[in-house]
Amino acid sequence: MRNAANEETTVLTPVSDGTAALDRIPVKRQRLWIIVTSLLLVLLMVAGYIIYRLVDVSNQWEAQVEDVKAQNYDLGQRLADEQTQVIDLQGQVDTVSEQLRTVQQRILELADDVAQRDDNAEFYARQISDLTAVLTTASAVANSLNKCVDYKEQLIGYLKDPDNYDPAEVTEFENGVTKVCDAATSANSDLQTALAQ
Repeated sequence: MRNAANEETTVLTPVSDGTAALDRIPVKRQRLWIIVTSLLLVLLMVAGYIIYRLVDVSNQWEAQVEDVKAQNYDLGQRLADEQTQVIDLQGQVDTVSEQLRTVQQRILELADDVAQRDDNAEFYARQISDLTAVLTTASAVANSLNKCVDYKEQLIGYLKDPDNYDPAEVTEFENGVTKVCDAATSANSDLQTALAQ
């Protein structure tokens, strides 16, 4: 027979309506939930920051790619323009060289005529003098055009491999080449006008 006095009785405390659910969780579990929640919050913030940085870096890369594309299109266009100009200038050089040969041949023919006919010596001498001046000018124009072609070909080499050269120096060289070629082209126009008279 059991003694009622010796038996322990467990008394349950009723939960009042005002007690929160968190208060009913044991303290150890509360601490664990606080730590886990804090870690999750920190991880969420870190993940958000990483996503933000990845989007920012991705946008920067996109902008850089677009910039590089634009630069490549510009370089390609400049390269095509320079190659076209070189072909055109080479044609001008060939024309002037042919004109030089024609003038030289004409001077030789006039010199032969002077030797054979003394009565028109003054007329022929004046013609030889004029043709010699044209020959000197044509020779200078041919040299200028050749120099322009050489510089243009050098510039094309720079534009084909832009990573090996300072862009500012390439631009400065290109401006110098433009001045030389403009002067040569202008001199050639003057020569053609003189030859047409």
